[in-house]
Amino acid sequence: MATYGIVAASSLFFCSKAVFVKLAFRYQMDAVTVLALRMAMALPFFLIGGWLDARKNPRPISRKDWGMLALLGFFGWYLSSVVNFMGLEHVSVGLERMILYTYPSIVILGSVLFFKKPLRFVVVAAMAVSYVGIIIGYQAEAATSSSETLYGALLVFASAVSYAVFVMLSGQVVSRIGPIRFTSCVVGFSAIFVLIHFCLTHPPSLLINLSPGAYGCGIALAIAGTVIPSYLFGIGLKRAGSQAFAIIGMVGPLGTVFLGWFILGEALNLTQILGLLLTLAGGLAVSLLKDKPVSEATMRPEKAKVMRDASQS
Repeated sequence: MATYGIVAASSLFFCSKAVFVKLAFRYQMDAVTVLALRMAMALPFFLIGGWLDARKNPRPISRKDWGMLALLGFFGWYLSSVVNFMGLEHVSVGLERMILYTYPSIVILGSVLFFKKPLRFVVVAAMAVSYVGIIIGYQAEAATSSSETLYGALLVFASAVSYAVFVMLSGQVVSRIGPIRFTSCVVGFSAIFVLIHFCLTHPPSLLINLSPGAYGCGIALAIAGTVIPSYLFGIGLKRAGSQAFAIIGMVGPLGTVFLGWFILGEALNLTQILGLLLTLAGGLAVSLLKDKPVSEATMRPEKAKVMRDASQS
């Protein structure tokens, strides 16, 4: 039971990020400012974790891996987060979670296109169910909100694509340098990208002249929405395994929809719930089926997935 609690807590904390972002917007901060505040406050914790891991397991990092870490920091924590936060300015947290939950299907398509991996019909069917759910959820929200819903949905989908690129490229790097140092380095690079972006588009002094409420949202976003779930994720995945993690992790998106309704007052109707359930069912099926071999001839050992869901950015 303790393991299941850790997994559920990890998913809920990760998904709570969207709620904290929405709350931060109420303090007249835009997406880039909120993201800069998040990274500035979360970075020290990850750097300490990376430093402790490097002392415990000293392993040199090659120039090639440093380059990959910078690239992964750009796609996985910078670009994905920027467009995700921008999308949250226009869509509900429920629709945002729904769209982000399609990233496993994007990973599958990328693996087929770029790595020539086989694609089974049952996986295609699961992907179709997931996207039908998004269409239903989008139509339900677009009918009750502004015309900006489409723009926000496209931004969130771009976030899912960027994160899928991160997932496809991260596996071998994680196995070489370890998950803790990997996360610390990726977050470090992404923080540099975020802060450069912020300084180019905003007065740098803005970050030290925010209201107490804005800083409170930033602390909650950094600690509860970033640091805690990142470490719980690794513990939970190691104890529960990837399949159990995928199933129990569904509590996160469902909890986010409830928090959006309870805390933010976002509208919720049966059509949106139906769309969410279809998307979650399709995404879960893809997650459970994507690593199963097509035949004995194509069997490969399952790769470690410790950092694949770290994020979202």
